[in-house]
Amino acid sequence: MGLFDLRPKSRREDLFDRERELSELYRGVERGYPVVIVLGVRRIGKTSILRVFLNEVDGVYIDMRGIVRRSDLEVRLTDSLTSSLGRLRRFLEGIRGVEISGLSLEIRWRGRDSVSLAGLLTEVNRKGGRFVVVLDEVQSVRPPLSAELRNLIAYTYDNLENITFILAGSEVGLLRDFLGYEEPKSPLYGRAVYEVVVERFSKEESREFLMRGFREEGVSPPPEVIDEAINFFDGIVGWLVLFGRRYVDGFRDVGIVKNMAVELAVEELSKLSPRERMVLKAVASGCKSWSQVRRFITEKYGLTIPNATLTRLINKLEKLSIIKNYDFQDPVYREAAKKIT
Repeated sequence: MGLFDLRPKSRREDLFDRERELSELYRGVERGYPVVIVLGVRRIGKTSILRVFLNEVDGVYIDMRGIVRRSDLEVRLTDSLTSSLGRLRRFLEGIRGVEISGLSLEIRWRGRDSVSLAGLLTEVNRKGGRFVVVLDEVQSVRPPLSAELRNLIAYTYDNLENITFILAGSEVGLLRDFLGYEEPKSPLYGRAVYEVVVERFSKEESREFLMRGFREEGVSPPPEVIDEAINFFDGIVGWLVLFGRRYVDGFRDVGIVKNMAVELAVEELSKLSPRERMVLKAVASGCKSWSQVRRFITEKYGLTIPNATLTRLINKLEKLSIIKNYDFQDPVYREAAKKIT
């Protein structure tokens, strides 16, 4: 797998310059933190880092997107355990409700001789040795499952010393809201959490990443093409990968590749509410304060949004990690916001 492969990486040798983040993950887990959270904007490379880490330790990776009910989670957890059965067999053998036959795994979640999620983790904990459960994009889970997950994590925190949950999300504010460790009503209130922040590449790192990826592919773009991509994509590794892959595939006009990225972002922003999109339009147009945003929306759309509503909209967009301090965290989304209707 090369640097310009669009799929998440799973081997350390395929991962570019994330030794600090991997070391931080090891530090959090080895120090026995029950909960580690991995934060970073969209397409910054969190999933690749987590998959590489799990390829080196015992545990399971679960993509939480699209999981609505407990049964969805049970199915995805079973599939994840099955895919890593060779490495995890010793943790699962002899557990009631778990049947292993060769490379096949069945888990009975209901009825007689079944096992619950908490029960499964309790039995895994008894086997000794650190076991990691990665929940990626966990902030996307909604009630009542979100409450069940918080209770499960709190139970693990208090009782299962060998289990570490790693929770990751690109919507940083919503991830913190999901955990609720600053919310007195949350079962995780006041718990110590170890944070790992995944940063964007510097311009020098972006250049080295692109040059190494192009060497792998046997392609040598002009220096000005590299410079344009570095300046536009601002160290977001997912966009750099997209640029490299498309350039190698024959799209030698950087403008075309930039438009491809912007259209992907437009599709994502189009899922927001009309008023949220109005706020993004205002910020993309240069509004740098609450009052400027409100004035822009009134003048452009003829709509006066109540004070509390506008504040809530701005806070929501910050929690989604789209904007921060009236600026976009990803320049591709700034261009996309200019195009959304």
